Amino acid sequence: MAPRDTGSIAFAWSGLPDYAARCIRAVIDRFPGTVTVIGTRPSVPIAGMERSLGQAVHWIDGRDADADWTRLGLTRPDLFFQGGFHWPAFNSLGVRCRSGGGKVILQTDSNWQGTLRQHLLDPIRHRALLRRRFDGVFVPGIAGTKYAERMGYRSSTVLEGMYGADPVLFNGGASLNSRPKRFLFVGRLVQVKFVVALAKAFVDFAADNSEWSLQICGAGPLREQLPCHPRLDVSDFLQPAQLADVFRNARCLVLPSLYEPWGLVAHEAVLSGCALALSQVVGSAQDLATKSNSVLFRPGDVNAITDALRSIASWDTHHWQEAENASRSVATKFGPGPFADAVARFVDKMHSEM
Repeated sequence: MAPRDTGSIAFAWSGLPDYAARCIRAVIDRFPGTVTVIGTRPSVPIAGMERSLGQAVHWIDGRDADADWTRLGLTRPDLFFQGGFHWPAFNSLGVRCRSGGGKVILQTDSNWQGTLRQHLLDPIRHRALLRRRFDGVFVPGIAGTKYAERMGYRSSTVLEGMYGADPVLFNGGASLNSRPKRFLFVGRLVQVKFVVALAKAFVDFAADNSEWSLQICGAGPLREQLPCHPRLDVSDFLQPAQLADVFRNARCLVLPSLYEPWGLVAHEAVLSGCALALSQVVGSAQDLATKSNSVLFRPGDVNAITDALRSIASWDTHHWQEAENASRSVATKFGPGPFADAVARFVDKMHSEM
């Protein structure tokens, strides 16, 4: 879908990751106007970030509450995609964009979990402080749409597709049934990921399933708490191309998070044909997990993780084939193409209202 006119777009992204650069690149390639990209530095440097984007990133200090388009040497855009509302610099740029006649789209990965806070406190905060600052909301998937609508944003102004890995990078691999019997975890080694519990659950599981292994890719303060086991392999964070190879040699991604706004690694997994074992709070479960390709389990329950591993390990050849087909099918809903399509719809919508 092509935008109806030119003009200019800007994105502000916290800890600008490689997948975001690749998604924005699809916009740059399609959009006939100017696309500006602003970012705060990622905690883990990504090699070739600006190569993925195809242009320079304007790196800023997110704490700068007086951030100004002119002072940054940038032209105020007609449409500004603001990555969240927690960085003072992004808030300042959003206010200045809107006061100059531009439109501002909130990018948020908050997802609806039906908690007491979401029922009572979050709607008050959005109504009192946030809703009037944004002309639309860009969310990852179904759970994000539910959250935005519950916060009072009109459904016509909420679009999905904000997150997505690049199928040019994450793809292929042998059929699942012929891959090594390997579970995979990718993420920070912190308590909210429940990764130590996953490792302990795997040790229990491996006692009766010695042909299976678990690979953990990530870094964080809980690394020393992971148990030692001959079928458990732990490595640091990998660059995207290296990680893609890891996915192609795994059967199932396990994400036991206690809280997970969306879970981009789940999309990387399904692009690679992998099955999914997800806690029920993973936001992308509603978009990517099907009856054929996944097992969902209660968050915070070690026994539930062990049961999920056993359930997946019991799949026969036909089930593995169905799982792979389902994963590759749902994977097409997200990525640079769908991201650029959504941005084009926002451009069209905002143009019609100007």
